[in-house]
Amino acid sequence: MAIPGRLTASIGGGLAASFAMDVVQNAWARTFERTRAATDLDEEVEAIASVVRILATWMPTLSGEARARAAARALHYLFGVGFAWAYVAAVPRARWLATSGGVPFGAGLFVLSDRMLIPMFRLGRSWNGYSRSERANALVSHVAYGVVLEFMRRRVGA
Repeated sequence: MAIPGRLTASIGGGLAASFAMDVVQNAWARTFERTRAATDLDEEVEAIASVVRILATWMPTLSGEARARAAARALHYLFGVGFAWAYVAAVPRARWLATSGGVPFGAGLFVLSDRMLIPMFRLGRSWNGYSRSERANALVSHVAYGVVLEFMRRRVGA
């Protein structure tokens, strides 16, 4: 795939996959987590909110609830595009990432972010602080991210 194709696959795929991840997370929460308090954030949203709070100490323009929410959404999509870029760049050298329609990449991203980085940087509650449903939601939504990303990579690369 040529550089413009990789760039398009990274940006378009990252945005589409991040959106799909949001849709899956929200649908899962509405379906399986009805008893969860409205103030409880899932682990990814909690981690992104933590990063925004850290950034707000250096960038006072991020203060305020509405700005913080907008910054958190932008950061979520920025991470999505960044991981998409890494995926699109890595697939030609590691074809196994694209097997099963991107499922291994999505599952690996779940392990990297939710099981390693979030706890390492204390960006959310401990792993045991989330319900089984919240943890399953995180896994399923990351797998959805990987599947949509692989779909977009193939569509753009075709």
